Amino acid sequence: MFTSDALRPTFALVDFGKEVRRRREALGLTLEQLAERAGLTPNYVGTVETGRRDPSLSTVLSLAKGLKVPAADLLGGLKDIGAIGVEAGRLVEAAPPEVQDAVLRLLRAVTRRRR
Repeated sequence: MFTSDALRPTFALVDFGKEVRRRREALGLTLEQLAERAGLTPNYVGTVETGRRDPSLSTVLSLAKGLKVPAADLLGGLKDIGAIGVEAGRLVEAAPPEVQDAVLRLLRAVTRRRR
């Protein structure tokens, strides 16, 4: 016999799903686009995002690949990065090493002045 607690998604599933949704939206992706990138169906991705599905390790890896992030980031990575941070990170990662260094030096200098 099932109790009502057995039917509720666990915190970890809900947090994982929220992180997937947050990152998908930050990248401007629809459910359909993420599902295609991950090789999953939009319905399945939607149930993962709402915490109604307990994803397997292969699903976690597929979603991470679709979002172009390490799987560990979806399981408890940085939660306070908004869309601009995701975009900035993606652009910096794509830049040559000397540009990455210059951007980091600039950001460090600007944030030190604000403190």
